[in-house]
Amino acid sequence: MGVINDDISRRKFLSSAFMALGLGFGLGALGLRFLQFLSPKVTVDRFEEILVGSISDIQDSDITPMEIGNVRIFLLKTDTGLMAFSRKCTDLGCLVNWDKARQEFICPCHQGVYNRNGKNIAGPPPRPLDRFQVVQKGENIYVKVRVA
Repeated sequence: MGVINDDISRRKFLSSAFMALGLGFGLGALGLRFLQFLSPKVTVDRFEEILVGSISDIQDSDITPMEIGNVRIFLLKTDTGLMAFSRKCTDLGCLVNWDKARQEFICPCHQGVYNRNGKNIAGPPPRPLDRFQVVQKGENIYVKVRVA
């Protein structure tokens, strides 16, 4: 009978040891994830200047739709210089169109309206159109876009 008691206590010990090892591993993994949550990975946005054309390519007071990679923009020439806006509506992300007669950007989804400066003036859009920085180097025109 002494043999049976020794086997049961060894089994109990091994069972308890494996349970403690599993519990320690699980709590360690949980603690590691919690520490990762407290110190998130910080990414730095990188911007790149993309050549979109020359100053002679852009007609006076005309809106030029363009696509730079997967970013669709409007490039327009104003009295103060060149401006570039995203074609993506700030409400649902639909592509806005330029209404030449009204001199406004119109979103076809919910009839959101933006003025020539990209400011939301009617409809549901919560904020103005996203604007991109335009850089002119000599005759060349560059638009700064964020790269992943």
